[in-house]
Amino acid sequence: MHIAGNLSDLNISLWRGTMDCGPSDDVDRWDWAILKDRDAWEAHGRLVEAAGPYLPGSFDRKPRNIAEKLNTSYKTWEFQLYTFGLGPALLYGVLPQPYWLNYCQLVRGFQLLCQHRITTEDLRHAHVLLCNWEKEFETLYYQRHEDRLQFIRPCVHQVNHLAPETLRKGPPICYAQWTMERTIGNLGQEIRQPSNPYANLSQEGLRRCQVNTLLSVLPELDEPPKGLPTGSVDLGDGYALLRKRDRYFRLPDPEHAEVIARFLGEGRVLQRIKKWARLLLPNGQIARSAWRETIKPLDKIRISRNVKIDLDGQIRFGEILYFTQLSVEADADNEDEWQFASVALIQLYSTPDESLLKLSSQTVASCTRLDEFCILDVKKIRSVVGMIPHTPTLPSGVTEPRFFMMERPGFDISNLGVPYAGYLDVDVDGGDDIE
Repeated sequence: MHIAGNLSDLNISLWRGTMDCGPSDDVDRWDWAILKDRDAWEAHGRLVEAAGPYLPGSFDRKPRNIAEKLNTSYKTWEFQLYTFGLGPALLYGVLPQPYWLNYCQLVRGFQLLCQHRITTEDLRHAHVLLCNWEKEFETLYYQRHEDRLQFIRPCVHQVNHLAPETLRKGPPICYAQWTMERTIGNLGQEIRQPSNPYANLSQEGLRRCQVNTLLSVLPELDEPPKGLPTGSVDLGDGYALLRKRDRYFRLPDPEHAEVIARFLGEGRVLQRIKKWARLLLPNGQIARSAWRETIKPLDKIRISRNVKIDLDGQIRFGEILYFTQLSVEADADNEDEWQFASVALIQLYSTPDESLLKLSSQTVASCTRLDEFCILDVKKIRSVVGMIPHTPTLPSGVTEPRFFMMERPGFDISNLGVPYAGYLDVDVDGGDDIE
């Protein structure tokens, strides 16, 4: 949405101290201008760029170094990933806490409204968060100072209308700039009469409407969807195992054999397995695995092996080591005695630090990687997420290397079970053994 770019420009201008300053005001009194110093701004840009390889390829264009590219065609999508994804974690401990708390409310409210499916509860949370943000923004930055009136741009008030308008028109993502610009681009590519382009464009738009209407009435006229790639295994419900795959069966790695044996049950012989590299998810993302991804250097990949999972009814995050199929006893209502269970071997992350999660309005889910493994049905995998390394000082005072979780804008956002503070105020080719 254009509002994503407008809000990003507003916040960055304030934090850098580049906003117009009135005659009775002084930038040196702006305690929120933490990126005013050139060295601080350039260091921040390097952090944004360093996060790029940890964002899955399904996140589309990764944010570039914002300090170098801000004034040279920095895309709106890059602004959205930076401001409403990376920003809360990268600015934690840098932006003074009152301003950071205010910023986190904006981010969380915006994340909730960017979903394709928004529940009534999410809509209520988003409205409260955005209204609180707007009120506190005026108190913290504007301070009813006449020479700061330029801080209150139209986008500041516009966010208050997003939730009510969602009730009338549906999720904003469905009629946002992305949808409109893609349609304009597609129609523009179909122009074949340069001497009279606007009449030609009008006819192309009319033809598109006629074709869409016909297909909605007679969907059997549409081209059938493409099938899965050769060698894949359709698991149903939108899931499919995709190659690469081991050519030969082999015993599991010793450090993982115990987990697999525990999954199979007592008295079962440890099976030989074939590893699979990728899994297609119902949302269109492709989850990859450490088995194949770690072959490439970090600067040549977009890590796509970190996933959000449903583990015993709780939302957790983990790193996929590989996928495989294990022979297990069939269900009672199945005529066959045995069946294959498609599973993933996952190394778990800890649950997010609760105090930081609550403080940040659920925008900074900071975890550590555990030496704990589990075998999980692949249909318990919900989406591919980014797990970006950082070293925060937690509210408890502990400073340690951790990973913060980031989800793709537009997908279902995790509710990690802490209350919002706002309510308190109101592939590489392998050898011969790989197919």
